[in-house]
Amino acid sequence: MHEALTLDPVVPRLKPFADMGESGRRELIRHARVVDLKPGQKVYAREEYRHLLFLLKGKLVIARGDKARSVADSDKAALEPLFAQHDYRSHAVAAQPSTLVRFDRNVYETQLNYAGDAMEVGEVELSAEEGSLLATLFQKTQTGDLALPQLPDVALHLQQAIEDPEIDISRVTEIVERDPSVTARLLAVANSPAMGSRYEIARLSDAITRLGLERTRQLVLALAARQVFIDRKSPYRALMEQLWRQSTRVSAIAYVLAEESGAADRERALLAGLLHRVGALPVLGEIAASKDQPDAVKVEHMIRRLESMTGELVGQQWGLASDIIAAIRDSGGPEEPDAASLTDLVRIARNACLRDASEAERARAIPLKNLQAIRRLGFSLDDEGNLAAVEKARPRIESLMQVLSPE
Repeated sequence: MHEALTLDPVVPRLKPFADMGESGRRELIRHARVVDLKPGQKVYAREEYRHLLFLLKGKLVIARGDKARSVADSDKAALEPLFAQHDYRSHAVAAQPSTLVRFDRNVYETQLNYAGDAMEVGEVELSAEEGSLLATLFQKTQTGDLALPQLPDVALHLQQAIEDPEIDISRVTEIVERDPSVTARLLAVANSPAMGSRYEIARLSDAITRLGLERTRQLVLALAARQVFIDRKSPYRALMEQLWRQSTRVSAIAYVLAEESGAADRERALLAGLLHRVGALPVLGEIAASKDQPDAVKVEHMIRRLESMTGELVGQQWGLASDIIAAIRDSGGPEEPDAASLTDLVRIARNACLRDASEAERARAIPLKNLQAIRRLGFSLDDEGNLAAVEKARPRIESLMQVLSPE
């Protein structure tokens, strides 16, 4: 067993804790746990979401997908947490006997709130009951017990039918016509100047012909998604409607950015933008069904902790393409230098989408000039740090939003 007091000289050197007061550090140390790893032992980011994990002694190899890096106790990287907050895919392997320390993330966030200084805090403190609910939700994502939203019937049937290489326009028309709401909105999309339409058509089959089968499939899925987001019986209906409004704006921005840059298919960008927070839905469903229901601020906090994982689960269940799933999973987490263009587009759109954002969300937003994605895709910013392509396309963005979600 390690003595907690041995951490006294260590904690002030760790970057997240450098500006904390002495009392806050003592509280962190009081709840800390030091563990030893034998060579070959692993720790997984998905199991450490409640902790800030640091390397004290030894050497680790941190892997994510097919990429790996080593961290030794003498490296500067050892002063940072091993895993980013929303990283659920990495793991670390001990390359030699190693010692780690786990700090309780809730204790850390609580101490920041108590400090009341100029440090920016994007989290809120959870009660014991709310923390237990969050842990239960996380556990359900790991065991497969989390109830996931079902794909709307029209989108499900079209997803299945489109796999038939012999499918034709008449069959697609027959499937879409089963949902009058989606039919009306698909016609509106096909006729929308925002989508580049030059003359009006009245028949659904003509709209599908104009759009093509693949674009129709993606747009039907996007247009049907509103049925999943809007649950009029949910105690968190207002939050769900807010999520949908923000998603339509992100979607419209991603669409015009994809068209401007040519970095990705514009309809794929539209769909990825609409679904980028679909992971919030199973979390909301579980919380709404629980005995004790937190307020909307704490619910949003829980969503942000989990939606990367749960969004990936929903995307897999719905049979979405891998690049769309990656955008859902990765566009809100730490930037990756090798991120796909579609993920970059949704990330930029999320940061550019401030008109409907709360003050807390605006405070969390990374300035566009600091995004690597801006440079990778070659976008330019105006003198005020706004995205020139978005400012130029404001009327078109509003028009697209109206097509996606008419009042």
